[in-house]
Amino acid sequence: MDGLESYLSSQFYDWLDSTFFAGLLSGLVITIMWIGIAFLVGWILKVSVLNYFVKKKGDRRGKTLGRLVVSTLKILVWFIVLLQILLIIGFDITPILASAGILGLAIGFGAQSLVKDVVSGFFIIVDNAFNLEETVEINGYRGTVVKMNLRITHLQHFTGSIYVVNNGNINQLINHSRNHSTALVDFGVAYETDLSKLASLMPDFMETLNNKHEDIVDIPSFLGVTDLADSSINLRIFAKTKTGQQWAVERKIRHDLVELLRANDIEIPFPQLVITNKNT
Repeated sequence: MDGLESYLSSQFYDWLDSTFFAGLLSGLVITIMWIGIAFLVGWILKVSVLNYFVKKKGDRRGKTLGRLVVSTLKILVWFIVLLQILLIIGFDITPILASAGILGLAIGFGAQSLVKDVVSGFFIIVDNAFNLEETVEINGYRGTVVKMNLRITHLQHFTGSIYVVNNGNINQLINHSRNHSTALVDFGVAYETDLSKLASLMPDFMETLNNKHEDIVDIPSFLGVTDLADSSINLRIFAKTKTGQQWAVERKIRHDLVELLRANDIEIPFPQLVITNKNT
């Protein structure tokens, strides 16, 4: 810094007319340089560390661990840069470093909820309870994990609303993204239906569904009669789907099922009420 100050003083002496302004200008230049270095290091960390974890752990797990490590390292980098800027300005950072331990102790006693959140977040990461882009249900609220760190987790509902929960307040957790989902389609046919004819149509229909819809991961199963209702014989189709795609698959199966029943003159019943007049 002294060399830069002397150079600026010699180059702009007519403008500055004093070493004070030269020192001020050199301090500003060096401060800007440190800030630029912090942004550059942050960008390098984001690209390199994130890519490393994605390759090492896979997409979702890698993004979760990578972003956590990057955010922690960025805080450390900016802390170092802040100390350097304070040195440039002329502050004595020795008392700041000496009081860091006392400050940490005060935080430990005065911010117990924060410590609880961070500790819970740490164990969520270690236990691999959930990761970014996974569909989970936390305390009865279901959504996709769009952001998470050691303190809080952000869930986005399919309607677009965001649910923010402190990690220390997560009491109930269901992860819907670790296994295949299940699509269940219940449908009814009239009591006059030839069930043998219907059963003979189902193997080809199951094969068609599997080939037609890419979100179905295995050939669906026709489970047969599940209920004898007031106005219909109820039956069920079962299908394994990609994670979170069960509702979309159910809608598609119902659409194809209606076309199948109509094409084969199988009646789709509706609630009926029969009234008998004894006098006639």
